[in-house]
Amino acid sequence: MMKAVNTTFSQPDFRSKDFLIDHVRSILSYYYPQCIDQAGGGYFQHFEADGKVSNSNRQKHLVSSSRLTINFAVAAKQFDDDGFLEAAKHGVNFLREGHRNAENGGYAWTLQNGKISDADNHCYGVAFVLMAYARTYAAGAKEIYEYIDETFQFMERNFWREQDQLYVEVIDADLKTVSPYRGQNSNMHCCEALISAYEATGEKRYLERAMIVARRVTVELAAQCDGKIWEHYNDHWQVDFDYNAGDTENKLRPWGYQPGHFTEWAKLLLLINKHSPRNWLGARAKALFDKAMEVAFDSDRCGLFYGFSPSGEICSGGKYSWVQAETIAAAALLATQQENRIYWCIYHQFWQYVWTYMIDHRQKCWHRNLTPDNKIIPPSAVAMGRTDYHSICSCIEIINLLS
Repeated sequence: MMKAVNTTFSQPDFRSKDFLIDHVRSILSYYYPQCIDQAGGGYFQHFEADGKVSNSNRQKHLVSSSRLTINFAVAAKQFDDDGFLEAAKHGVNFLREGHRNAENGGYAWTLQNGKISDADNHCYGVAFVLMAYARTYAAGAKEIYEYIDETFQFMERNFWREQDQLYVEVIDADLKTVSPYRGQNSNMHCCEALISAYEATGEKRYLERAMIVARRVTVELAAQCDGKIWEHYNDHWQVDFDYNAGDTENKLRPWGYQPGHFTEWAKLLLLINKHSPRNWLGARAKALFDKAMEVAFDSDRCGLFYGFSPSGEICSGGKYSWVQAETIAAAALLATQQENRIYWCIYHQFWQYVWTYMIDHRQKCWHRNLTPDNKIIPPSAVAMGRTDYHSICSCIEIINLLS
């Protein structure tokens, strides 16, 4: 039985579109316009404890360059806001001029002080580039339509492996050497990006590819782990339980099962199901979500833990904001598509938890991570910067669901 959250702040109606719209605007006020780098291009991605742009860390990460673009694009579409659309176009321009290799079409992973510091091509990052183009196009920037197909074809030539029906992870700057590591996380975000490309263009090839990736990861690969999704694989797509063993806090490749990815996959499966219903999509979404809640929900202090071991023990007890945001969106989709009110109860439970502990009501953004007993972990250098991508996009998804 879930325990009620002790509330510090008065609580709004979490299923109200007005609340969700106001909350998105509130989060965006943290970033807009201060994050826009007019002189250097793109966005400032690192912030001090007082919420101001950092003067000491000017790294620009491909993922955050893309995610901030996506934030402004979905807001521009939702609110019909020209200012947000211009901010999204500003991000697209930096993806083209700052990150993109004009000679081979690749995208640099990181820039430091305006110079490329890591030129490797990460599928995880390119997936967000595809999503940034799709969302900005959908928001009204019709002139960038060709960038969607261009990026998809780049992924086809370089990352897609027909024999595996999945994408490889990392290729060097010259697009010659492929890392032997294989991961589900980048494929999950490729699926997410492909859904976005379909929603923006209506072209079924994107949805069809999203469904292939979804089935491979959530059904076929998961069969190696009794229906659960492990993060790491060798180059033959066999589970690698030893990869990063002991490193349960790794920001991109943590050891252990990631219940937040179970709920995030549930969300993606249900989005595909909305466009092209299949019985297996709803069944796997429910099974993954329910398993995350069964193993990783903190029944004493609420929230979903970060990781659990193959034996089912919690191996990482932090409460990450992205995990809670994805769980909220997945619960809303499950409640709607499966007409099961228990998921609306879970939806409200997680919103109450987030409202009480996770949202910085003064600065408006979400705290990135909490301790197991819901204490704020002081911000430190965040590898990819901060964007509130998951919280913003989850709210937008729910707004669309309630429309």
